[in-house]
This record gives sequence, C-alpha cells and structure tokens, in this order.
Amino acid sequence: DEAIKNTPADKAREVLWSYVEADEFVRAVIPLRDCLGEEIASAPIENALSGPADLFLENVRNNQGRNFMFELIIGGRLAKAGLRPSFDRGPDLQFEFEGLQAAIQCKRHLSVSGMEENIHKAISQLKTDNADLSLIAVSVSRLLNPGSIDQIPEVPDARAGHAYLEGRVCRIATDHGRFWRGKLDRAGILFYGFTPICLCQENGRYGYTMLRAEIMCPVSTHVQTNETDATTRNLLLRLINKLGA
Repeated sequence: DEAIKNTPADKAREVLWSYVEADEFVRAVIPLRDCLGEEIASAPIENALSGPADLFLENVRNNQGRNFMFELIIGGRLAKAGLRPSFDRGPDLQFEFEGLQAAIQCKRHLSVSGMEENIHKAISQLKTDNADLSLIAVSVSRLLNPGSIDQIPEVPDARAGHAYLEGRVCRIATDHGRFWRGKLDRAGILFYGFTPICLCQENGRYGYTMLRAEIMCPVSTHVQTNETDATTRNLLLRLINKLGA
C-alpha cells in the first residue's frame, strides 16, 4: 500500500492504461490467432504497439498505433463470433456475412471535434469499397475517458457499470446522428466503447474492471422520417446479435 501511495501520478496513470489496453488487446489477439492461424502474421501487429504507453499523452501525431489496434480489436470481435476477417483487401476489414461481402472502415476519435470529419471520410471510403454491406466502426473510448484516472466513473457493481456505459455510448450516437444518418445505403455504424470502471462497495473497498459497450445503428435511416428499410435493419440486428453485444 505504501508503495502505491508513493507512486508518482503520471507513472500510476501510465501503469493503469497499459493494463487496460493490454486487456483489450489480448481479448482481440487470441480469437484472431485461433481464426487466422499463421495468416495473422500478415497483419503487422507490432504496428499497434507504437505510440506512448500513457493514453493521456496520445495526440494526432502519435496515434497511429492505437488506430491500428482498434482495427485488430474489431477483427477480434468478428473472429470471436466465428466470422473470418481480412485486413488486406482494400477496406480496413472485410468479411463475409450471410453470403454478403461486408466492408468495415474503422475510426477512432480523440475528441468530439474530429468526429464529423472522420465519419464523412469513412462514408467516402465505403462508397469506393462498394461492398454488399458497409459498416463504420467508431471507437468512442477516448470520448468516455481522455486518459484521466480522475474521470473513471464509480458505480456500486458491474451491472450498474454496464448501464452507465451503454447510456454514455448511446448518447454519443444519438447526439451525433446528423453526421451519418441517411448518408449511405445498406450500411450500419457501430459505436464501440471500452473503459475502466471503479466498483465501490458498501464496506468502503473498491476495485477496477474493464467494460465494453457496443451500439449498432443503421446509417441508411431516413433523416426526416427516422425510418430504414427492414432488410438492412434486420441484417444489422442479426450481425450485432452474432457479435454478442
């Protein structure tokens, strides 16, 4: 306990985020290795390890490693669901789902200010990819917490943590619907958040756990009527159910 108290704040923050991101990374790499075997070597995993260990120090000049890590994370989510991702066929990720070729463009946001530009870029890229099903995977983890220990939410238990996290991710998706709604046919946008949560018990003890939330929205929703075609809506629903979100 004394050693923890004497740890400098910046070092404690670096250790915390290294642990959080290692947990998320391992969750992705294990199913990718099981799915792709030796082919996983074609995805340069070492690229994901570049950049500062302290998330708080990440910026647009050194975020390439974590950007690629997010592609691996989404690929791991697909692999765990029994879908075989490819990293080298044009889009960030490509896979087959129910006989359809699906393309994913992955975008991470360091702040809300960059969200509109990144989503518009993803939409343009997906129009070029011309897949049967187009998906934008958006990481909002940095919007949930920019890397500050002081901003880790405190909840009584994991259930409350899930409710809190899902509410935050859903609010981000809703508040920024104007950036993507109605901009692309037969398409969906997946909002992904992964963050530490502090569990505070009644006896005063506490601990940390990492929680994930995912929200899938149809991009082809009509701006005025808020309606989407039933085929796309049901297809996205089956996909998110398969991912286990």
